[in-house]
Amino acid sequence: MGGTDEDMLRFNFVVPVENIGSMLDIPDIQDELDNLGEEYEIEVSQDASTPDSINAIAAGEADMALVTTESYGNAIAGEAVPGGMTAIATDFWDAHPDHFGFEIYSEPDSDITEPEDLEGADLGVNATGTGIHAVYVKMLTELGLDPDDDVTYQEQGFATFLEGMADGIIDVGIFPGLYAVEPRNEGYTEVFSSQDAFEEEYPFAYVVAGNDALDDKEAAIEAWMEDYVGVIDYIYNNTDEVSELAADHFELDEGVVNEFLTEHDFYRDFGIDTAAMQEIMDELDELGLIDDSFDVDEYATNEYIEPHLDQLDI
Repeated sequence: MGGTDEDMLRFNFVVPVENIGSMLDIPDIQDELDNLGEEYEIEVSQDASTPDSINAIAAGEADMALVTTESYGNAIAGEAVPGGMTAIATDFWDAHPDHFGFEIYSEPDSDITEPEDLEGADLGVNATGTGIHAVYVKMLTELGLDPDDDVTYQEQGFATFLEGMADGIIDVGIFPGLYAVEPRNEGYTEVFSSQDAFEEEYPFAYVVAGNDALDDKEAAIEAWMEDYVGVIDYIYNNTDEVSELAADHFELDEGVVNEFLTEHDFYRDFGIDTAAMQEIMDELDELGLIDDSFDVDEYATNEYIEPHLDQLDI
């Protein structure tokens, strides 16, 4: 197969490993994909933030991407993607009581030790307009602080947050699962977690596809989804091997990758729970983070993933 327009799928992600789709960029993981090379080809790319991934779909430079709550909601409400886009799978949930939630850390000797201390602080975030940003806004709003005027957001990559604290650029950083391993183990002060901000767990990250891609590359996306679910099962049943592969491919510490996958992973439920998605979209609307809520049922489907979920044994 030669990678024609109809069979070439372009998938974008932001955070390696925790965005499961990122693993499809690893050659040895690709060897586990039964349909790759026969039913489709794939190009995997990393973006700095999920709004960047939305922009890539809108520009016709990506077919599918891993996006988070606020960027998904804003893209739908603002009609950012010509032809529209649809959520076709869930990557992970946030704020589950028995699993990892985003953790906000300050330095070990910082005066910022609890959320009330955030007034006037410089907050590290990979980008505003993301689900990461929404965690800050939710907590600040709960405290009666103005999330726009009472703090300053400093945008930089997750991997630079600890350096940013040391250099005085930021006072705190919000850490996804993979990047939270180091501050947790090195004695940094946990100021709060997303469980403290949200009353219950909610779907946080979704695999979305441009509607044009769903129309033009339907067979390829169906074959990819079968592989995607199969490789999820492979990853969680071979974590030692996968940790080594991922650490080498993404130039990460193997121990950090393994600790994340085995002890501090997010809650994973890969089907689309439209009722739960509707609740978080309505909440983001109330927080002023998206222009207007919408009927999630019109912009999400289990059509592609549901036939394959019974192959999961994790």
